[in-house]
Amino acid sequence: MRRLLLFAIFGLAALVGCDTAALETESQVVVEAYLEAGEPMDSVRLTRTARASAEYTPERTAVQGADVQVQRLNDSGGVAATVPYTETDSTDGLYIPETPATVKSQATYRLQATPPEGPVVTAETTVPAPVEAVRTQNDTTTYPDPDDENSDPPQFELTVRPGPSALERQNVYVLTSRSLLELQSISASPPDSVAGRLLTPFYLEQYDADSDTLASFRVNSSGLLNEANFTSNDDGTVSITLPWLAVAFYGPNQIRASVVDDNLYDFLRTQSAQQMSLAPGEIPNIDEDIENGTGIFGSYAEASGKVLIRPPNLTGDDVPLRP
Repeated sequence: MRRLLLFAIFGLAALVGCDTAALETESQVVVEAYLEAGEPMDSVRLTRTARASAEYTPERTAVQGADVQVQRLNDSGGVAATVPYTETDSTDGLYIPETPATVKSQATYRLQATPPEGPVVTAETTVPAPVEAVRTQNDTTTYPDPDDENSDPPQFELTVRPGPSALERQNVYVLTSRSLLELQSISASPPDSVAGRLLTPFYLEQYDADSDTLASFRVNSSGLLNEANFTSNDDGTVSITLPWLAVAFYGPNQIRASVVDDNLYDFLRTQSAQQMSLAPGEIPNIDEDIENGTGIFGSYAEASGKVLIRPPNLTGDDVPLRP
């Protein structure tokens, strides 16, 4: 569930609202599932598309009673292993593995979901090679002073060693920052109070104490970033500098660099094109790889590091710097 929530920020609901499939009379099954190299298999969420004029919520559109399994394929395309899934009692439409299984890097997996009504929904993903965190630099640094145009503190840097890519393109990354502060225990507040001491300037401008919670700003992700955007080192490693705009909170943050598979790459690339379109007639469809359905079944490999971001002009206990 943790990984599913991590990538939910990519906006699957936006796909359901913008894709032409959402305008069809007959609804489609929506898949949301992610595999991380070297980690236990995560959950699969099944819902149905809603009409463009209807409210879309996963709870109201959940697909219950489906037969769900994930198969690991061998080199010839046959089934090497099968992991059956069962629906949880706590969340309608959310399916979890019946037995623990670890996602193998560079393996191909097939999702099969058979709803009570309709055809079998299938999708495949090939998991990227593992990514190793080699070192970090500037693990403690200070956010630039917005009142000082000459303020240029050192930025956090994560150096990773990516595995060999089996794709006909360079590796593509998504950077994700996650605050490690206990935000659930902090009540909503006006900007001149707690939020004003915790949020960095850009996110403080977006924060509305009447409608937002601090926890809703906890996780922030970049768009797709080609490996060429980073520094390639002679030893085969890649050094990734964290942009200040990716940091929403002062204090401890975890930074993840995720190499994505073709399915996530296509999904995010076309989703970005949707967001840049100006007129309804110019909005392209999401590029997806689900047969007899819609959504995303993707995989990724990631490496991570931690950084402590101190606010500029820190005095006393202006901000909690411990998780």
